[in-house]
Formats: sequence, C-alpha cells, structure tokens
Amino acid sequence: MEYDLKEKYMEIATYIWHNKSLMNHRAPEVWMNPVPADCRLCEQNNCVRPVILKKKKKNINWLFLLLGQWLGCCKLAQLKYFCEHTKNHRTGAKDRVLYLTYLGLCKQLDPEGPFDP
Repeated sequence: MEYDLKEKYMEIATYIWHNKSLMNHRAPEVWMNPVPADCRLCEQNNCVRPVILKKKKKNINWLFLLLGQWLGCCKLAQLKYFCEHTKNHRTGAKDRVLYLTYLGLCKQLDPEGPFDP
C-alpha cells in the first residue's frame, strides 16, 4: 500500500484541528475501531488490516499506521511503548493513549501545529 504523505497528513491534521476541543483527551470512535481497507488484488471489501508484530515493538511502522489511520489496531502495550519513547504520559485507557499517540506523531511531522495534548 502507498499513501501520499502530504494528503493523508493534512486529512488527519484537519480532523484534529476541527475536533480537538470535542475529544476531551480521548481518541474518537473512528480512531479506536479503524475500518479495514478494500483489497485491490482479490477485490474483497473490508479485508485488509496491518500486520503488527507483538514482540517487536521497535519495528512498528508508526508513520504508515498514522497515515492509514490504523493506530487503533495496535494493542495498548504497543501504544504505551510509543508514548514511553516520546516522553508522553502513558497511563490510562486505550482511548487516551491512542489520542496521545496520534498527537505525538502529528507533532513530529509538524512541530508548530496544534498537537500539544
């Protein structure tokens, strides 16, 4: 799969810009339960999900998951791992840690953007 970095990032950044005040430091449902993509090869609908190795957290492609809005496919331990290494608060429910992960990744791409928790 391929993503246009600028296009997908702007989609996510715009969503955050318009909805951050409504999120209450929690990831919205659309982030918590990402919709699987359609397969271009077999033409099945809603069947493509990312493969995320449980034991190799350091090998997770965070940018790919962000652009596909598939960070919600990660387990809580994986999200906590990301927050630990970006020096974000990493305790709480999955929706809170997922919210911090989205903001943290967006802040890495645009440090001047509205991505402070």
